[in-house]
Amino acid sequence: MVKVKPGDTVESVIVDGNAVAGLLSDALQSDATLLKLTCGTCGDQSVLAEALVELDEAGAIVRCRSCTHTMLTLLRRPDGVTLRIGTFEMAFPGAAG
Repeated sequence: MVKVKPGDTVESVIVDGNAVAGLLSDALQSDATLLKLTCGTCGDQSVLAEALVELDEAGAIVRCRSCTHTMLTLLRRPDGVTLRIGTFEMAFPGAAG
């Protein structure tokens, strides 16, 4: 990976999602309890294992341990699991729901 310094010019290209599939797969193949979370509201940093979670049969709401802002939501669906982070939503078909 290239380190970018202030003042550097960075060129980018627009490609489809296949370009990040490997990187995303690598990122998700880890112990989820160790995923590092940073709250977009208060800036608190912690691992997933330390977050507050509201859990029921429909899914889970993961909240910041410091300010209780919603960080992400997991929804169980008949065809898999949906992960929502802010306005971003990703479906995992066939995942244990």
